[in-house]
Amino acid sequence: MSDSQTIAIVGAGFSGTLCAVNLLRLQAAIGERACLRIILIERHSRAGRGLAYRTWDDNFVLNVPAGNMSALADDPTHFVRYCQGIDPAFNAGSFVSRRIYGDYLEATLEQEISAHAEVAVERVQGDALAVRRIVARAGYDIALAGGRGVRADKVVLAFGHFAPQDPALAKATESDFYRSDAYIGNPWDFAALDHIDDEAPVMLLGAAHTAIDVLFRLTNRSESRKIYMVSRRGLSLQSHRSHPQSPPVSGFPPFFEHVEPTVRQYCRALRRTVQQRLAEGGDWRDVINSLRPHTADIWQRLPLAERRRFLRQLVAYWDIHRHRLAPVAHLRLSQMIKSGQVETIAGHVVDFEANGAQFLVAIRERGTGLVRMMAVGKVVNCTGPNYDITTMRAPLIVQLRDEGYLQQDALKLGFEIDADYRVIGSNGVAADDLLYIGPMLKARFWEAIAVPELRGHARRLAENLLT
Repeated sequence: MSDSQTIAIVGAGFSGTLCAVNLLRLQAAIGERACLRIILIERHSRAGRGLAYRTWDDNFVLNVPAGNMSALADDPTHFVRYCQGIDPAFNAGSFVSRRIYGDYLEATLEQEISAHAEVAVERVQGDALAVRRIVARAGYDIALAGGRGVRADKVVLAFGHFAPQDPALAKATESDFYRSDAYIGNPWDFAALDHIDDEAPVMLLGAAHTAIDVLFRLTNRSESRKIYMVSRRGLSLQSHRSHPQSPPVSGFPPFFEHVEPTVRQYCRALRRTVQQRLAEGGDWRDVINSLRPHTADIWQRLPLAERRRFLRQLVAYWDIHRHRLAPVAHLRLSQMIKSGQVETIAGHVVDFEANGAQFLVAIRERGTGLVRMMAVGKVVNCTGPNYDITTMRAPLIVQLRDEGYLQQDALKLGFEIDADYRVIGSNGVAADDLLYIGPMLKARFWEAIAVPELRGHARRLAENLLT
């Protein structure tokens, strides 16, 4: 590292906050040999909250037990100790509220800033609109809303999730539907959700974690509200065990070791292993957990055609088993389905029409092909984050994409980066000092949206920045 450098981090959700935390911790090992300045740019007033942790409702809990939620890769009990400082009853198996986790991330950042006063940390609240290389010298200029600007030697892009893409409908229907009062395209627009009539039935497009969050928010406001959850396959998320176990630290799964790297062969090997584990009185979750430290390796072994086949045919089944619900959340969902308040439907929207204060939505059911007309007050798109940068309208993404700083990956899971987290431009060359951390790492690593993986990426990224 040079004698002095400024590192700007654009985004201070989980990934950006953890990047700053690791820079501060690693800088201590360098000592006075180098001078570091960190600029943390965030549109919201508080760091560490991000999309998932910017809630004050303790009904929303983490979907990973506390024992696997430490922000620090080298201190696995860090979060559990924080929780026990609040209530000694918390333990490694507890599913803690997201509010507490947001508090924890904020506190961890503040603690590291205080412990490393030799590093200048500047916080800038605002929207980054553009990041451009300085032509005359090394470094980047960052343009912020309101005409402000920031200059840095290195820039870390740490933006997170973007609102879902609008699902494909019949062409004659799409434009009218998406412009109508029936449709809420951004499931994280809480103001729009809270303005839905408390008695109006609501249709959620999707049945994974985004849909569950919207479901719980809507039913918190109206305990009798009818909810339809429509997804292509009608699958439901599985539950963690009441006493979850952390994934074991082990070598590459032996049941994949000598298997041809195809989706078909991997699935066969996985099913055989699960059946064997169940016959021995074990739990299928242990088999899935054993894959977790190695999913990036498994993903990279698959040829592009096999990755595409996985996304087309199997990702929905993988997701419901891999990204499980906390037991209390799964119980709440199950009770709503059992009571009839929530109805899950396998199918897709084909048409709609206005009907007074409500809307008639036509669903073509999977399997039967029958079209079912349903009266609802709103339709909320909960199909999951959009990772296709060619469709995004956020000013920063548009600028970086159109000026060739970013290159969309072949599967539209994010954009191309190299092994050192440097973004690869449209010219195929990795930028020296423009890096990325966040959920779009899944384009290269697949597992890049959960804390246990992202904290490791954050530490390795910080190491790269300081070398």
